[in-house]
Amino acid sequence: MVPPASSLAAQRFALPDITPPKCKGQKDTKDYASLTVKLSTKGGSFCIPEYGGFGGTIEYPGAKPSVKLKLISSTKDYNHLPQLGSGTAIFYLQLALSGGTSFGTNVRAGGGLTSKKIAPGKPYTAYGQATISGFKFGFGPCYAVATKGKYGGVVGGIGTLLKGVTIPSAASGVIEVYSGKQTSTKC
Repeated sequence: MVPPASSLAAQRFALPDITPPKCKGQKDTKDYASLTVKLSTKGGSFCIPEYGGFGGTIEYPGAKPSVKLKLISSTKDYNHLPQLGSGTAIFYLQLALSGGTSFGTNVRAGGGLTSKKIAPGKPYTAYGQATISGFKFGFGPCYAVATKGKYGGVVGGIGTLLKGVTIPSAASGVIEVYSGKQTSTKC
């Protein structure tokens, strides 16, 4: 027996939303989503602006002093970013710090970049690069095996890229996530 069309429509609306939620206060454009957060001296987590089906949270170590951080999420390299890994990144998170800060060495477990485009059980590699007074500094890379989450696969531990990093002045940077294991260092 084939169910009536009206019950199929009702089933379609009952399916869960598989896109991570947007961050409170995020701004959306056709190329990216952005959000500004204030980093705590105690550490914590910040929301990854949802864009292109990617979102989630990143746990970070304490930042002393506390500074503002602008985040820009994208799935395409619309801003001529450096290619930090092999292949094409699946996700870009641009960062802009309002001032200098030093990150602690303790990062809580939890959170992560999530998307239905991330396959649970597969490895992903995160690379970072900061630009300070025109000079580029790499941090990472590290890899993590994706776990299964509410909105698809979850790549955790990205915030460990910031462990022990000191940024002497206002800076910009990017974290890029690639499919596959491109390093032996775990996040």
